[in-house]
Amino acid sequence: MKLNRTLMRAIDILELLSKSKEGYTLTQLSTVLDSPKSSIFDIMKTLVFKNMVLEDNQSGVTRYKIGLQSFLIGSSYINDIDLVNIARNDLIDFANKMQATTFMAILDDNMVTYIYKYESERSIITTANIGTRRSIHCAALGKAMIAFASKEEIEEAIAKTDFISYTQHTITSPDEYLKELEEVKQKGYAKDDRENTLQQIAAAAPIFDHTGQVVASISCVGFYESQVNLDDLGVLVKAVADRISAKLGHC
Repeated sequence: MKLNRTLMRAIDILELLSKSKEGYTLTQLSTVLDSPKSSIFDIMKTLVFKNMVLEDNQSGVTRYKIGLQSFLIGSSYINDIDLVNIARNDLIDFANKMQATTFMAILDDNMVTYIYKYESERSIITTANIGTRRSIHCAALGKAMIAFASKEEIEEAIAKTDFISYTQHTITSPDEYLKELEEVKQKGYAKDDRENTLQQIAAAAPIFDHTGQVVASISCVGFYESQVNLDDLGVLVKAVADRISAKLGHC
């Protein structure tokens, strides 16, 4: 199969920019992609013109960042996912009831990838958005999905994971993580007790399809408060997840 090299390079650029908050300079793109600046520059002019890429000159150095049109194209894909459409009302109702933020995520290349987010009027402001990716070891959403995988899949996932510590509460040991997964599978929900940040807690539960396979997970995120019982929250999140799973034909 003959592929268009220029188009492939443009896609490579968009993928790079989508994973960077700071963006890339022309020199950096040329270095990372091992391509002449002149070739990269021509592609960037077109991407900027089509609003696929944003040209940022605020720092005195031109940096390229992902543009609005790229976001809109990605969002149209998310909006077409039946799973999101099926779960949306349940997640909105639950977020409003709890005065919190709800998420839905899937696993992609061993990373938790957010595909839906709803913030109630009185919820906390979270840095995670649609498209945000997190490690499976420190996100309740990840634990909720990995816990129900096969033994071989769990071992493979752990082998690919860097157990980076984000707070003193982050799980940094594969053995400790396995123990946590066993508890998640037993209870049917997962917890994040200040493992990503010291200000936030979360509970998550898996979504099953009609074949019994985990296809996603949902979570409820709130401020850390000593009086909040994460197990109580987990039970409530699991109930919402079970309703969504039932809509997918899971018994």
